[in-house]
Amino acid sequence: MIDHPALRSLSNSLPVRVTMDRTIRVKIIDACGMTCTFCHNEGTPVSADNHSFRSALTQLRDVLDFNEVHLTGGEPTLHPRLPQIVALSRSAGYKVSVTSNGENGERILPGCATAGLDHVNFSVFGTTAEELAQVQNIRYRSHSLAGRKIDALEKSISLSLDLGLGARANVVIPNRNHVRRVHQLLDKYSPQLSVRVLSSLADGDESLHAIDLLLEELQAQPTEVRMIAGTSGFRVGYQLPSGRPLVVKHIRSLRLPEACTGCRFNNDTDCHEGYYGVRLYRDPRGRFHVGVCIQRMDLCLPLEEFVASSVSSEIRKLREQDYHDLTA
Repeated sequence: MIDHPALRSLSNSLPVRVTMDRTIRVKIIDACGMTCTFCHNEGTPVSADNHSFRSALTQLRDVLDFNEVHLTGGEPTLHPRLPQIVALSRSAGYKVSVTSNGENGERILPGCATAGLDHVNFSVFGTTAEELAQVQNIRYRSHSLAGRKIDALEKSISLSLDLGLGARANVVIPNRNHVRRVHQLLDKYSPQLSVRVLSSLADGDESLHAIDLLLEELQAQPTEVRMIAGTSGFRVGYQLPSGRPLVVKHIRSLRLPEACTGCRFNNDTDCHEGYYGVRLYRDPRGRFHVGVCIQRMDLCLPLEEFVASSVSSEIRKLREQDYHDLTA
């Protein structure tokens, strides 16, 4: 097992479930109706919805055994043809999920559900207009605008549950001042909404201590550890006294042995995320590229070159070795 602060206090008898990372992240748009100060925009090239996209997914599925597409942005629901992208991904044999702030879900999620969307990860940056306004760029710190965004998020979550989509709320806890947001989130929404608490990598121990405080206040009991071989993300499952589940997501130290060696960002200060997985992009000329690091877009390779490269072989070997180590 790995050494991580979140795991040190857990019982050795706690069940550990190990799976292998088979998800590819696909950025489909740059646009977003929010100006969050901590924005995690995944690279700069933008993928598009055409049949070459399906071909790209098929090639990556065959080489790396991927089975899930996770659509990101920007804000994916602002893409006018998101249902078609979902349908293309499904036709290539993938399950499809999307990360969204909920601002446009009421308009586009019904078509996505029909096209085969599996679940939506809602990024919750505030449970009130005041909270949301505080994390926006100061030029756009409007309570009335934030209020409209909160209303849209609430409608999107309710609609997702009505449509039978898997709905998850992701909320980042930078410090103890944000603990009450999770309490409010749990009180506000049905237990059908899965809640995932994320540690803030930039805030380090302060964020971890805040999560410990939250778990103590909620009287949350750990139920299992979920490790994903081949990616830096892992999860700890908890159960509240009401029986409602809660998941806390953390990042562990994981690097590509060869590709990360010698990188100027390869240290604990500059590279918090580590190796998180494969990302697909499309440049302005219509060519698809594959990246393995959101800080080093210069490492992106054209699709055909990536498929035949040592990097794809290295990813396969890392997943297999990591799976072996985690299950040993």
